[in-house]
Amino acid sequence: MGRIFAVLAAVIAVLMVATPQAGAHGVSDTADFHLAQSFAGNELTLVVRRTATVPGPLNIDFIAHDPVHKTSIEVGLVGKPATAKVDLTSTGTHPARLEVDRTGRWELTLKAASGEQARIPFQVMMSKFTVWEPVAYGGLAATGLFMAVALITAVFAKRRFVVVMPAAAGVVALTVAVTAALLSAAIPPAQAEGAIPVDPTGGRPYVNSSVTTDRDPVTGKEFRLQMKITDGNTGRPADDLIAHHDALAHVVVSSVDGQYFRHLHAVRAAPGELGVLLVVDRPGRYLVHAEFERVNSGSQLVTGSFEATGDKIASDTTKETRQAIVGRTHTIEMDLGGRADLQPWLGMAGHLVLRDEDGDFFGHVHEMGPMRQKADETVASLPPHLRFTFTFPEPGRYFGWIQYQRNFAVTTVPLVVDVRAR
Repeated sequence: MGRIFAVLAAVIAVLMVATPQAGAHGVSDTADFHLAQSFAGNELTLVVRRTATVPGPLNIDFIAHDPVHKTSIEVGLVGKPATAKVDLTSTGTHPARLEVDRTGRWELTLKAASGEQARIPFQVMMSKFTVWEPVAYGGLAATGLFMAVALITAVFAKRRFVVVMPAAAGVVALTVAVTAALLSAAIPPAQAEGAIPVDPTGGRPYVNSSVTTDRDPVTGKEFRLQMKITDGNTGRPADDLIAHHDALAHVVVSSVDGQYFRHLHAVRAAPGELGVLLVVDRPGRYLVHAEFERVNSGSQLVTGSFEATGDKIASDTTKETRQAIVGRTHTIEMDLGGRADLQPWLGMAGHLVLRDEDGDFFGHVHEMGPMRQKADETVASLPPHLRFTFTFPEPGRYFGWIQYQRNFAVTTVPLVVDVRAR
């Protein structure tokens, strides 16, 4: 009997390891949905908490980063009259609560006091059992039941064959549970109710894009940087972007001389239309690099540029210069000092953005240390030592910017890397 209990323990361990995390194209039915937004003059992270029941509450946390531009945001759902109000007055978490009555695609609406608006698509999903799960867990439960019956019968029954029957049934149930658990890796996970359907034909085409501004950019004056994206086949607005490193679109704007840098997160205004408010500090040409991902496709990088006029209103900063050799792995380390109090930003402890002088090359590297999946930005527990590894493809001068978060403030450290031939 001791061997049976040992096998039972082994089966439980197999089931715990084998249980998959159901997900669909960057969205998981078992985790919260994180999305960075540059909205209402603030850098925000929206956390749409996992919905446990439908109909049921939809809890949304707005995590505000320093500096905070005090404002109020009206939060709602397309097709629902009820709204909630969020007052952004300080860094940290600001909660809101709405109600949902179905699974599937929803659009969260944001309206700032300034009139700026955004419509954020997200999925409400409910988990489904994979075929193997009820078989394995049911078999395990049946095994426990039959073993309990066998033990009780062994104590009170006078005939041995009466004990053998429930014990044999328990062995059969255990065999079924073990077989189902071992086959679990070969069985596709069940798609959650409300998840984005998987396209059996494969990935979607890249998009065509245009980068424009709503007015002629002048230093010191706010303007809107706009992106229109259309499907490469049909020419229709591409409205199937999914969360890619916790954002619909990562937009990096930098001046040609590398002195100006902004890492922003575009707001969806309408299908295929993204935008972000911007102020530049020097005349000249600016380069735009934007990363995003479509459903059933990999990530894509699109580029653009614009010219700004006016007077220079910011002084140049001194950058640390590093040396590297083309084609060889190069590690950039940074010791920030203090205790382990860094907060994850965009799901990682740190980010390194790289660009060559002409803007033809663009790279985005994550800190090397392990991260908890969907780590909450409010938890300050990451070590203050950052390491980034990258291989430069061509010789030349590269501009780099390291970013990390502490006390809800994202710090940017610029640097220059001179890459020489072997």
